[in-house]
Amino acid sequence: MLIAPHFDLVYLYSWAVVLLLFFLSGAFVLFAAYFRLDQMEDHFIASHIVGINSRIFGNGPFGRMRRVREIGALTGRLTHFQMLDPHAVMEAEIIPEHLKKWMRIPDCLFQLSVIGGGLLLLWLSTGWICVTLSRPASDLQLIGVAGLIACFSLGLIAVFAKVWISFFRLAQLESLLKTSYFVARNQRVLGNGVYGRYCRLSHISQMLLIDDDFLSKSDPYAMDEIAAFPSHLRRLVVIPAQIIAYSFLGFLVIHLGGKTFGVFA
Repeated sequence: MLIAPHFDLVYLYSWAVVLLLFFLSGAFVLFAAYFRLDQMEDHFIASHIVGINSRIFGNGPFGRMRRVREIGALTGRLTHFQMLDPHAVMEAEIIPEHLKKWMRIPDCLFQLSVIGGGLLLLWLSTGWICVTLSRPASDLQLIGVAGLIACFSLGLIAVFAKVWISFFRLAQLESLLKTSYFVARNQRVLGNGVYGRYCRLSHISQMLLIDDDFLSKSDPYAMDEIAAFPSHLRRLVVIPAQIIAYSFLGFLVIHLGGKTFGVFA
């Protein structure tokens, strides 16, 4: 009888830790925004990122914090549109380590909060599924629950597949993209850890999926190698990424649709 209340208490404390990590990340970024941002932006000379971010985000607290996060992204895993400014990525590499730590620490705290929040939501979803299955349920509810389990299982299998590929086939994949600046840059910046290898593989899958016009503006020297990329290796990289994307989308559609139409009431 006392087990359930203890689980509820642990669940609430866990969310408190997640929120603490999130706000600590914000506190580090806020400090860097007012005491380190100008030093960071002084290293960007050839690119126009500083002027663009200043005009778009401004000099308010949230604007300066966003500018720090934008520079932080340039020193880690790149976003899709940051690839269009390779000069900014190159200049971000030469930012001194004592400044990079003010972007890496909050990024690490933020990632931990996101992972923790995801695990807690998974815990909540698992409990909800168990409660739903323990009660009399309609055929539509059972189909919905089966769809949620299928989407989650497919996504999890695809994630494990990408981890396996990142450890046992990544060197072969990267050897086929020797002229790509971003592939070489990711090797230097992201490292050989699980997360670093996963991000390096994700970037390759992104390069294989984007259109030629975008690639010609972001990484033109790699276009010939991308075009000549072996089809069996292309499928090995692209299919798990697509499965993760579609399974996540399917999970959201089934869950939100079930809530909206009263199937999961």
